Amino acid sequence: MSTERTTHGLTRAVRAIAAAGSLALVLAACGSSAPSTDAGAGAATDSTSTSTGASADQAGDTSSGADTGQQTGSADGLGLIGLSTHADGDEGDYDADAAVAITLADGSSSADGEGVEVSRDDTGETVLITQAGTYVLSGTLSAGQVVVDVVEDDDVTLVLDGAVITSTSGPAVHIVSAEDATVVLAEDSVNHLTDAATYVLTEDTVDAETGAAVDAPNAALYSTADLTIAGDGALTVTGSANDGITSKDGLVILSGTLEVTATDDGIRGKDFLAIEGGTVAVEAGGDGLTSDNTDDGTGIVLISGAGTVVTVASGDDAVKGENVVDLVDGTLTVDSSVEGLEAARIIIEGGVAMVTSSDDAVNAASDVTTPSVEISGGVITLDAEGDGLDSNGTVEMTGGEVTVYGPTRGGNGSLDVGGEFVVSGGTLVAVGTADMLVGPSTDTGQAALVVTLTETVPAGAVLTVTDAEGTVVAEVTTAKTAQSLVLSDAALVTGSSYTVSVDGSEVATATAGEYAEGGFGGPGQGGFPGGGEWPGGAPGQGELPGGEQG
Repeated sequence: MSTERTTHGLTRAVRAIAAAGSLALVLAACGSSAPSTDAGAGAATDSTSTSTGASADQAGDTSSGADTGQQTGSADGLGLIGLSTHADGDEGDYDADAAVAITLADGSSSADGEGVEVSRDDTGETVLITQAGTYVLSGTLSAGQVVVDVVEDDDVTLVLDGAVITSTSGPAVHIVSAEDATVVLAEDSVNHLTDAATYVLTEDTVDAETGAAVDAPNAALYSTADLTIAGDGALTVTGSANDGITSKDGLVILSGTLEVTATDDGIRGKDFLAIEGGTVAVEAGGDGLTSDNTDDGTGIVLISGAGTVVTVASGDDAVKGENVVDLVDGTLTVDSSVEGLEAARIIIEGGVAMVTSSDDAVNAASDVTTPSVEISGGVITLDAEGDGLDSNGTVEMTGGEVTVYGPTRGGNGSLDVGGEFVVSGGTLVAVGTADMLVGPSTDTGQAALVVTLTETVPAGAVLTVTDAEGTVVAEVTTAKTAQSLVLSDAALVTGSSYTVSVDGSEVATATAGEYAEGGFGGPGQGGFPGGGEWPGGAPGQGELPGGEQG
């Protein structure tokens, strides 16, 4: 009464496809039109692609040398990470005729085939699956759980078809042992998993000497095996104790509508978390999406797939990879977070991302390797109260569109780069405080403007950059107050003068590619010390009407 599935180890060529997105920036020289912007969140609407950066086949290998054990450097620019997963994309398919049907019911759960044992105690009902195969679950357990414990080399598929499971002792679904586990959300089905607020620890999860928990489950849907979620149904997960969904190996989400609420982390794949399709909404007290293994080749969060939509609200990091965060395609919206994206290596190859944070929106940090941010595509909007785009190592941008609405308080900057900051393609615009002002390195890459403004610009103001002939080069609507503007785009010409206006009134002039070196953010970074005045009237730094230096 069971079916066997073949395990597939498939190396995925992750594609860098720049998706149409939204950006409150008009590149008039390139004939773009301006989408409208929600000033409160910095997220643009009525989106059209305004990308003028490198095309996908120009992305290439933008690796800045950070060694996290990942495969890099595809010659055609179709992906920087070759992630080998256990999923091959057909996990949503199953043979219903060969499956074992399990009917969940308080006090009377039953199965129509072999491989299922039902037991009851004072904590509720346990449905134990002991053989490889496919099992279709429907019905309600208001005090119970489904446990999978098969031979480690065996695969199990759980089809949730109107299953509602609430546990009073631990996870709602606990995969104790398997090679690969797949959860399929049956078409048009609505399913709910809720764990206990306090777990009852068993002998195999408690250290005999110390009494401390060891390898204890900590999520409403918890798997010790590689886990795949597929299918076209809906799943609501409530992590009452800690996490919502956790795999101690790799976790792949291929499709489905997932809504996860968790006391701690929302969705965790210890080795990797790959979201390749579906609609995923996470509300978490801790990290939203996370992969926390520190070994080489692990600790990766990957978001790809043109139909992928991910929304996160988190009490800590929204997307945290111990080694890598890679945005390839799809749409990522971070409604709230302390830090938005955090990893040793952050790669943005395509898609649309809108990130709101109370601290850094993008933060590349590591104690063991040189952190890096690599941007080759995509439309990215960052709204930060800390640093907007922050790398404790390097930043290399070869394409894409990045808009940063930076902090309004001192001690932080729209851009903060500790090493070399190279922009050779794409469009970068950053507005925010004048404190810790940083621009791209002036001796490499395309031209940039770094401008301090005469006064604080209010939210909703329109900053316009024009060339010597009066042609509008760029325009950005501020999402909040701003005192500075950093712009890099292929339309700028090194050595040429540009005028910056606020709502039609000229406030500054600057020369592309000429600004102070060695400011905050590391060697070769444009900026000025102290967040106040330019020392000695540095060339090109916001020459204001009347000859005053800004």
